[in-house]
Amino acid sequence: MKKIGAFLLSLVMLLSVIVLPTNTTQAAEAMPTVSYSVHAQSYGWMNPAQNGKTAGTTGQGKRLEAIAISLKQNGTSYAGGLRYQAHVQTYGWMNWVDADTNGASPRSLADKGQYAGTVGKSKRMEAIRMELTGELANRYEVLYRVHMQTYGWSSWTKGGDTAGTVGQGKRLEAIEIKLIQKPSVTPAATVNYQVHAQSYGWMNTVPGGTIAGTTGKGKRLEAIKIDLKTQGVTGGIVYNTHVQSLGWTKDVSNNGVSGTTGQSKRIEAICMHLTGDITAYYDIYYRVHCQSLGWLDWAKNGQMAGTTNGGKRMEAIQIQLVKKGGKAPGTTAKPYVYIEPPAITKDTYEIRVNKQESCITIYKDGVPIKAMTCSPGDATPVGTFYLAGKWRWNALMGGVQGQYCSQIQGDFLFHSVLYNKTNPRTLIPSSYNNLGKRVSHGCVRLQVIDAKWIFDNCPRGTKITIYNSSDPGPLGKPVLQKIPGSQTWDPTDPAI
Repeated sequence: MKKIGAFLLSLVMLLSVIVLPTNTTQAAEAMPTVSYSVHAQSYGWMNPAQNGKTAGTTGQGKRLEAIAISLKQNGTSYAGGLRYQAHVQTYGWMNWVDADTNGASPRSLADKGQYAGTVGKSKRMEAIRMELTGELANRYEVLYRVHMQTYGWSSWTKGGDTAGTVGQGKRLEAIEIKLIQKPSVTPAATVNYQVHAQSYGWMNTVPGGTIAGTTGKGKRLEAIKIDLKTQGVTGGIVYNTHVQSLGWTKDVSNNGVSGTTGQSKRIEAICMHLTGDITAYYDIYYRVHCQSLGWLDWAKNGQMAGTTNGGKRMEAIQIQLVKKGGKAPGTTAKPYVYIEPPAITKDTYEIRVNKQESCITIYKDGVPIKAMTCSPGDATPVGTFYLAGKWRWNALMGGVQGQYCSQIQGDFLFHSVLYNKTNPRTLIPSSYNNLGKRVSHGCVRLQVIDAKWIFDNCPRGTKITIYNSSDPGPLGKPVLQKIPGSQTWDPTDPAI
């Protein structure tokens, strides 16, 4: 019995060790909540956003004028806070503002005047910076990014650095803010890549800064895989290629294959950008070696590198990570070349724009041959004009971009629907779905296939007649098939 009693006592003691909780471990603490509300042109104070969600608008050309920020600790009480500062039209950098640290509604802060920027003065915010203070700064990092006129979304910016532009007169249109755990190690990233080349197949994987492919051998690149590894924060890479007869392919990410194998198709251009929090710490640069052109300049963070429209093969590529704000690996003036087709002069065309009905009829030697749906505007001039300059991409009013721009007169152009960047996969869907209505600032917007047709087929000097009539013309007005609001490419674009 004594042995049994001793055994039971030992068992109870063992179970108590296993079952009873100890005070040596703690549950993971909840992240603080950051809330923010913006005062936007036409909208006034908008509904608050939290933890990385978007506050403001994109694709509408509306400026941010002010911002109010609130920070709430969830179950912790670390000393310190969050402060922020706005660069405003006319005023420059304004005074620092302390965010509320009691979790107050940003809208209530706005009512009390606790915000950065201006209200009621129609002044654009152009840049912002913010930083944590005290113990909060030792435990967390504040990241933020902005949507800018002309440039679209910036990369994530870390506390203390400037997001936006200074001295360029570009408005902020939207913002996202979030907190992350302070990295336990200095954030680091490495990039490795592998190319599939004519005659060689898949070549050896090389590290960042190394040339992949060949030069001086006339061998085309056919496919590529790129892999990004990060330490300390999240991150990845997204890329796509312009391929012979296929145009721009869909985005792929970390180590996905972009391009083709076994089809003997050349890659002609490439875009790539980083994703995740690593964008606050690094930029991605890349350059390509092209048939007959040699090495082009360095592209950065989503820019196009290479050529289109000229049938030029990419033969080699070099990719390099650079710490945020660091010096580019080389010159950056000309990473991409659009090769213009020769002007077609054997036919005589006339472009007749019916402003009232928002449609175009193309005449060849006096005979109607083609109809297009378009979007002119109230400011579109009426009269006779002659086609002048041409631009493959061009910045437009409101900070957006247009493809296949052909000049009517002065700032009035024929051009595609609108894009956030010089990238055919950044379409603003509403600009496409509004074709057939008078909604432009004065230019004449078109589906990409139609803008490209004028760009390619109508030489400088082509007669343009703009008029008003209730009669759409001898070929009528084509019916537009609308696209989903989430679609960011023009379905008629030959490059997609």
